[in-house]
Amino acid sequence: MKELDILKAELIERGRHLGFLVIGVTDAGPFNGWYRAVEVRKTMDREVERAVSRLAHYPKDLMPDAKAIVVAVHPYLPYPEEFPEGVARYSAHYVEYPRARKAVEELAGVISQWGYKAMVEPPLPVKAAAYRAGVGTFGKNGIIYVGEYGSWVTLHLILTDAPLPCDGQPQALSFCGECERCIRACPTRAIADDGAVLLGRCLRAYMLTSKFVPVDIREKLGTRLLGCDVCQKVCPRNSRITRQAGLPEDDHLRPFDVYTLIKALVENDRKAIEAVASLIGRNYVRPQRLLSSAIIAAGNFGQPKFISLLVKTLKHPHPPIRAYSAWALGKIGGKDSMNALADALKDETDERVIQEIKRAQEIAGLSEYRSDG
Repeated sequence: MKELDILKAELIERGRHLGFLVIGVTDAGPFNGWYRAVEVRKTMDREVERAVSRLAHYPKDLMPDAKAIVVAVHPYLPYPEEFPEGVARYSAHYVEYPRARKAVEELAGVISQWGYKAMVEPPLPVKAAAYRAGVGTFGKNGIIYVGEYGSWVTLHLILTDAPLPCDGQPQALSFCGECERCIRACPTRAIADDGAVLLGRCLRAYMLTSKFVPVDIREKLGTRLLGCDVCQKVCPRNSRITRQAGLPEDDHLRPFDVYTLIKALVENDRKAIEAVASLIGRNYVRPQRLLSSAIIAAGNFGQPKFISLLVKTLKHPHPPIRAYSAWALGKIGGKDSMNALADALKDETDERVIQEIKRAQEIAGLSEYRSDG
């Protein structure tokens, strides 16, 4: 066996021990097909420009002597659609990715030990690399599907100057055929009829964000905090894995209790915030954004116990947080909510928040009228 074949075999063997059950290799050539597709999609969705701005078209811009890209696939089991009452939903992807991200550094160490360079998670189009490395095909939801594991995987890259033997890409770009379940199931119609995913419409774009989330999107977010997964859960190609979905352990649910989370954020309880960060990564846990999403979840839970906290966040210095607090109080309704909204209206100066408070008063008043009737 040739030396580079031995290195590749060692990567595959070590990868399995690290949880990477599929590994493929592609060359370090430019991603011309991906680049052309992105240029077309920019005309359909302005969010695409922002999403791909950091990605390199030419791998050799990152490593001039690059020869190959290793694609490591980490399968995982998803969480079910329903979480316990009062707990915000989050996708297993955001827990599994950081774990696999650490593991891929260890895998890259195998390459380094052989005397070659290894750049972990280079800013390259990971799904395009995965397809070209032969590890999977695309679904109409824009996600890579990997054999028996479906799309319940995280993908990881290593760019190297080792001239590893490459794997061939699949003959077909997708095996979805005429199926359109993901297109029909998407809450915001973010998947176009031709399978292009419009990032600006996707619910994920409105989670843990500083952007002002429109009312109709808040309703569709439901009690989700991070991740949607709807398009994956309705997919027939995922059905075998989806049936195995199980809730996180209690220690992983407790930090996402919405009442406790909002209280911790209001009181700047760093310990509670760190508990969330330890699970989904610190990049996502920016207190202001986390509070925004937690308040939206509270409004969709609609429980009176949140009112005392929302009265406090209704005075937050960040206008979107005040707006979401008013909206949530309107959804919960009741005299305490009505009183808090009336008091807030006296001092509010932001026009958007004023409109939110007035709309919330109408909704809360209508709810009270119906309960009295």
